[in-house]
Amino acid sequence: MAATSLPYYPPEDQLAARVKFLESNASPVVDSDDLKQKMKLPRSLESPLAWSRQDIEKDMQQCILKLSNSDVIALEEAARDFKEKSIPLSNIAENFVLPQELRSSLRHVSDQCYHGRGFAVIKGLEPDKYSPELGVIIYAGIAAHVAPQHGFLDKNRQKVLCHVVNAAGEASASDAAQKSPGFTNGPLAFHTDNCEILALYALDVATTGGETFVSSSYQLFNELAETRPEVLQTLSDYWVLDTFKDYSQFPPITRPMLHVSDGGEVMFTYSRFPMAGFKGRQRNPELSPVSEAQVAAMDAVQYILAKNAVPLPWGKGDIAFINDMAIMHARSSFTESGQGLQRHLLKFYLRDPAQNWQLPASAQEHWDKIYGPNTPDGRRDEKWCIKYETGQEDDWNSNG
Repeated sequence: MAATSLPYYPPEDQLAARVKFLESNASPVVDSDDLKQKMKLPRSLESPLAWSRQDIEKDMQQCILKLSNSDVIALEEAARDFKEKSIPLSNIAENFVLPQELRSSLRHVSDQCYHGRGFAVIKGLEPDKYSPELGVIIYAGIAAHVAPQHGFLDKNRQKVLCHVVNAAGEASASDAAQKSPGFTNGPLAFHTDNCEILALYALDVATTGGETFVSSSYQLFNELAETRPEVLQTLSDYWVLDTFKDYSQFPPITRPMLHVSDGGEVMFTYSRFPMAGFKGRQRNPELSPVSEAQVAAMDAVQYILAKNAVPLPWGKGDIAFINDMAIMHARSSFTESGQGLQRHLLKFYLRDPAQNWQLPASAQEHWDKIYGPNTPDGRRDEKWCIKYETGQEDDWNSNG
């Protein structure tokens, strides 16, 4: 039976009541052992990437790197040297030279993302000190030592730097209704950006609210495997995802929300947005209707992730690196004061081939699109948007 209503961001009280009702009335389709055999799912994910709120609150200091004054000086000197040589930003990984101790610290951030708790926050930068270009060079230089490969963020597979701002706040009412959730000041439901390492640099923050929350997808998997295995089955089915774009160029996408590799590695590529729509962007009624099982699965995901979520310990000038394959993120609503755009994040999609993360076959096509070549001769032609320009947000693929 088709679902009659699916809000993008479900009210917490309604969500909790619905999930509890579904849990009490669920009739197991298969038990966990049968599910494991049928879907090649592990019984549970035994990894530091699986954590509850209580676990991560105890370990939060492990996820923070505080740059020293000498670290910041080294970054600034490397950035100025890079700029003076007029090297293309796409070649920064081979040309941003740092002292060995700082390089080791940044490699530890990569290890923390892939094999630790799944995220890290770097503190100590003052973005107001730098021009837009120098600030981007410093950000890209840090990222080069954490995860050196960039992914395309836009639908045309060209741009590797995204400005996340409240574009709806500067738009007309009709244009604002067409903005995706990430470019408003409203809350974001838990989701992935469908990349390997998500990097966010806070050039500025909101006056109130606008917190970014993280929650373990591995913990989500473990709790669902124990209590709601039918939800894992639904998530691993193929879903028809609306792109809200011209179908002649960007047709609906069909893929699972939950992927499993032959070796038992698990990852999510998940969002409510393509299924629920948002304001002026509503799901095409000609697509397959959202089923009750899919609604129940998405509600369970939102509920469990919110239960285990913690706010990122970051503020203006901080950079967050998040393993998007094992951690989902969300955002609270926010307010801005003064004129113009205030809360301003710079976003990268990154990858570290040296970490050798095994990718499920069902996600390979998407990875090839964002991390592979975009020219006929097999090269990557990357565009870097140093400054935000009105309308840029309409180019991006994943925005909540």
